[in-house]
Amino acid sequence: FFHLLRRMAALVKGTRRWLSTGAKTFFGAIDQGTSSTRFIVFDELLNVKASHQVKIEHNYPHPGWAEMKPEDIIASINTCAEVALEKAGLTSTDLKAVGVTNQRETSILWDKNTGEALSPAMLWFDNRTKALCQQIMEEVGGGREVFSKQSGLMVSPYFSAFKLRWFLENDEKVQKAVEAKAAAFGTVESFIIWNLTEGKYHVTDCTNASRTMLMDINTLEWSEELSKKLLGDSSIISELLPSRIVSNAEPTAFGSVTCDGPLKGAQICGSIGDQQSALVGQRCFEKGQMKNTFGTGQFLLLNTGTDVVYSQNGLLSTVAYKMGENMPTTYALEGSVAISGVGIKWLIESLELGESPEDIMSLASSVETTKGLYFVPAFNGLLAPHWNDDARGIMIGWTNYHTKAHLCRALVEALCFQCRDVIEAMEVQPNLIKVDGGVAQSDFAMQVLANLTAKEVERPANVETTALGAAITAGLGSGHWKNVEELQGDELLEAGHSFSPLESAESSYRYSRWGEAIKRCSDWETHHDGRYD
Repeated sequence: FFHLLRRMAALVKGTRRWLSTGAKTFFGAIDQGTSSTRFIVFDELLNVKASHQVKIEHNYPHPGWAEMKPEDIIASINTCAEVALEKAGLTSTDLKAVGVTNQRETSILWDKNTGEALSPAMLWFDNRTKALCQQIMEEVGGGREVFSKQSGLMVSPYFSAFKLRWFLENDEKVQKAVEAKAAAFGTVESFIIWNLTEGKYHVTDCTNASRTMLMDINTLEWSEELSKKLLGDSSIISELLPSRIVSNAEPTAFGSVTCDGPLKGAQICGSIGDQQSALVGQRCFEKGQMKNTFGTGQFLLLNTGTDVVYSQNGLLSTVAYKMGENMPTTYALEGSVAISGVGIKWLIESLELGESPEDIMSLASSVETTKGLYFVPAFNGLLAPHWNDDARGIMIGWTNYHTKAHLCRALVEALCFQCRDVIEAMEVQPNLIKVDGGVAQSDFAMQVLANLTAKEVERPANVETTALGAAITAGLGSGHWKNVEELQGDELLEAGHSFSPLESAESSYRYSRWGEAIKRCSDWETHHDGRYD
């Protein structure tokens, strides 16, 4: 009864808001990330009307392992949607459409009869499949790039195929469900959509599928050849994987929400991986435009147009977006870096150097340089462009002069050096870096980025562009906009802040020293027998 009263009050409040603002079309964005879940309500001008965020706990049962409870994902979505809609004075029926964006590669298996998770969600930066990756490369007789032409990706624990194979070979509960033909597999968006539609839709979109290493990047279809080589059995495609790979924006491909909860009745019209979603949210619709998202990790995507471009320098080829079943596919080059916000979280929670990211930035900005201290945060190896699973974190250059402030600044600079690593690997050097995400909110960090990369840095007024990208897919899928060109108007773009580089010669020297630190931390894990003393 009281819940009904609250919903009625919210409806009255929404009517008053519509009358005062003139807004009449709203979109919901589910932004399920590595560290938190958000639900954000946008109006047709892509202004944020209301939002709510819930943190998600991680579990690290062994060194190199990283997990999350799948049940927490669904519970957090319902909590965030209920609170955000109440703040906006709306109900699910007021939403024209909902879009989903999610942490990519993270892998989940569940019972398709009961919906019960069969395993924890294995997070994208989990490193337990390192030996399996090496085994597969030996079996097929090739290096990390052996499947690049088909998948666009490198052989790495990062990608979902290896996580799935680990579950199939090591998890007894999963094995029993597979034998009973009761198991379903998917990345996070598949799990979300399956739950919201009560199992009626087991689908994935082409951006998320492109991160499994099981999709042919040229045809946007599951590859029997990749499935056989990576999983040992091509029949897994029909038995476990989502039944369809669809585009990022479609009116009926994702179904409507039928489960009880705050979103019941809403139509899901968009789904897109979080980093591609940020690219869309930054309006990088033209070939050559690039964005860098500072989230849990750090991800640079360069729009390469409608052609798949293969890198010779350790970058990935991936689907950027496809905004409709009959629309062209746009591709991107990507440099994925494992550590960004999670490094700051480590300084706070493990080293207790502050209580918030703002505390870390305050310490970092209190010193003008690191005085020769370099910190490579290779907690679970290095991703692009180095791809060294055996690298481990290193702090080098310590003296008794250094303080916790120098350490904090060394981490901030490490995030910027990692960005430069990826830019240096790109064949085309962009003049402008569009940034978003948590770390991008710091003026200090963004000025350091401009200085150490010698690039102009541009931050939008709304740095949470990942959720914005999901709202855009919902708008395109529902037919509110016909194409991405309609999203380039000035009324939909709010100016932010730019940072110009202030130094160059010193940054080049320090970048060379960073390269020396990278060399020293590489292949560390190969020098012991696997024990952690």
